[in-house]
Amino acid sequence: MRRFQSRQLRALVHHAYARVPYYRRLFQKAGLRPEHIRGLDDLPKIPLTSRADLQRCDPCEIVARGFDPERLVVHRTGGSSGEPLSVRRTLFEDRLLHAYRLKVLFKLGLRIGDRRSAVVIQELAKPPIYSSLGLLRYQEIHCVLPSERILALLRANRPHILRGYPATLSWLAGQMDDADRRDIRPRFITTDSESLTPGMRERIQAGFQAPVVDFYDSHEFNMIAWERPGTESYQISEASVIAEVLRDGRPVGPGGQGEFVGTALHSWAMPFLRYRLGDLVTLGESPSTLKEIQGRSLDHFVLSGGISIHPYALVKPLLHCAPWTRQFQLIQESEDRIRVKLVPSAGAHPSPEAVEAVRLTLGAQLGPRVVVEVELAECIPPGANGKFRPYYRA
Repeated sequence: MRRFQSRQLRALVHHAYARVPYYRRLFQKAGLRPEHIRGLDDLPKIPLTSRADLQRCDPCEIVARGFDPERLVVHRTGGSSGEPLSVRRTLFEDRLLHAYRLKVLFKLGLRIGDRRSAVVIQELAKPPIYSSLGLLRYQEIHCVLPSERILALLRANRPHILRGYPATLSWLAGQMDDADRRDIRPRFITTDSESLTPGMRERIQAGFQAPVVDFYDSHEFNMIAWERPGTESYQISEASVIAEVLRDGRPVGPGGQGEFVGTALHSWAMPFLRYRLGDLVTLGESPSTLKEIQGRSLDHFVLSGGISIHPYALVKPLLHCAPWTRQFQLIQESEDRIRVKLVPSAGAHPSPEAVEAVRLTLGAQLGPRVVVEVELAECIPPGANGKFRPYYRA
């Protein structure tokens, strides 16, 4: 695998230098030439690139010469960081990355004649041709539809495999009745595109009575890693992405937490070399695995006095203090004010003292300069893009 990744990296570097103006400028500024990159050991010589760097460029600067940006498959990132980006690929590149995902699904138990349903932001204008032949049948259901409409469509399709955003499926699981559970009986469920909390997993598995396998993905790379059933780790898709976990620009060791940086091995129309995805992750015991995906590193809360904290550090003390919590959301409204929304589990009726305990616990974590407000809510709806963000800066 290392030989394959090194070979792909060399070819991509030569290609990007010769045909992509952005990377040519980047390399020249760093005094770097393609022949300096001979393999994975030379990867750190390549300067890092961020979403903001690419967003400032015209498509002709980041799409390789010989590819018409208007004729490529376009995937537009959600822009949860305020910086949406149009990711462009050839149809072949797009299908190849989809094939890598299908390969994993087959390992997990997908069968050629299975029906699949995905409760996501609807992207497909029509199902793939092979679906009309009864192969890998695929149905997309728009996640912003009313719950009764989504459940009706799922009952009609009776999917063998169900896919969706964690918050959406968790919400649906709470809306199901006995008739829904009788007709909607997937063998397994996959989640992606947002953080899967332990509470969400529990509610999804209990509601749909099926195991959940989480995928770590993005528009820039498609599938990055998938959860290995029976383990506490994610397997990195090494055939499609070179993964790095960096802290202060240096690789972390096993179990270390840092920023995910990826190099796409099959993106030639619009290359991604050492691309900072903006996610905070924890490396597994081996370089080919991740232990946890905590969420966007850009979601750090910068507090009064210049102190920076990732809200993930608040989650464990929050859930330890309030085990009755079904759903939570942390919102930084200013550098000295954080609002906490809590949705109690069914049948739980936290007292004012229990709510005050949450405020005091988080206040101790954040320091005396930060005001913490805690409010109870019946539900916390997803954003306009159908995805739920457990923490963000207002």
